[in-house]
Amino acid sequence: MRILYAVQGTGNGHVARARHLIPLLAMRAEVEVWISGTESQVDLPVLPKRVFSGISLKYNRKGGLSYLRTLTDNRWMRFVYDVLTAPIHRYDLVINDFEPVSAWASLLRGGTLIELSHQAGVRHPDSPRPKHRNALGEWILSYYAPSRHAIGFHVQGIPPAVRPPLIRHEIRFAVQQPKPQLLVYLPAYGVRELQAAFQHCPVPVRAFAPRITAAETHGMLRIEPVNGTEFLAAFCESDSVLCSAGFELPTEALFHGKRLAVIPIAGQYEQACNAAALRKAGAWQAKSLKRFKLTKWLQSPPPPPSKWPDYSGELVSELLSIAQSYDLETPGAVR
Repeated sequence: MRILYAVQGTGNGHVARARHLIPLLAMRAEVEVWISGTESQVDLPVLPKRVFSGISLKYNRKGGLSYLRTLTDNRWMRFVYDVLTAPIHRYDLVINDFEPVSAWASLLRGGTLIELSHQAGVRHPDSPRPKHRNALGEWILSYYAPSRHAIGFHVQGIPPAVRPPLIRHEIRFAVQQPKPQLLVYLPAYGVRELQAAFQHCPVPVRAFAPRITAAETHGMLRIEPVNGTEFLAAFCESDSVLCSAGFELPTEALFHGKRLAVIPIAGQYEQACNAAALRKAGAWQAKSLKRFKLTKWLQSPPPPPSKWPDYSGELVSELLSIAQSYDLETPGAVR
């Protein structure tokens, strides 16, 4: 069987999940990789066969989504060309983690596609939502990378359609030696904003920022370029994590019982939905870095560990079984 694993490369979480699943799939099938966007600082386990510019959300340096940059910085005509010409029919199965080129190519030109993404879990009608729903945000969740059949992940699993978080092995089995230290990953904020917020923090802070190339120290704050090895080391030695309201890093912190707080990227509806789910699991939430009660949070008790089981082997078997026996061209709802 020839499988295409198509992954969204504008965030580290999608690529981190691909790092975990692709080797397991490759043990039982031929696997090639497509990736849209090149903003992830996490390496894939294999070289991608194709790299697309895709469609990326762009951020300002103050914690928010930039609608102007999103409109002007994306190559919209190139995206259309890629959808119409991408060789989607070379593959027996497309596994899609919120990657728009292969999703739209399969929808418009035919193809056997299963969505395997956190976004599929977020858009489930029973998944948590913020107090005020956003119609545009709901539309983006459904049509950015459309699919007829999907398996989702979310903080609170909703059987059978939505599974609990799939914790990758390098995090699941990492030896934890936590000490009073804060790990910060807020990619929508600039260095000046991080410096103002954390240089006088009562505990040491290791912050990782995608826009810098060399480490800087400002009082209690050390700002570093994003590096997988150093990030994992900082994660293992920190008892607290402050990050944007993504999915992988917050759930990895909850898995190991670390004190967790999230600041959703302003204007990013999916992150508002994630924050609602993470609050139910014991995380704190702040609307912005300036309004975050840092000292009070650092004095709060951490949540108990959320030891979600490892079902990655069963998931791979399920994907291959579906591809071999299920008529994926029959329109249906989320599995």
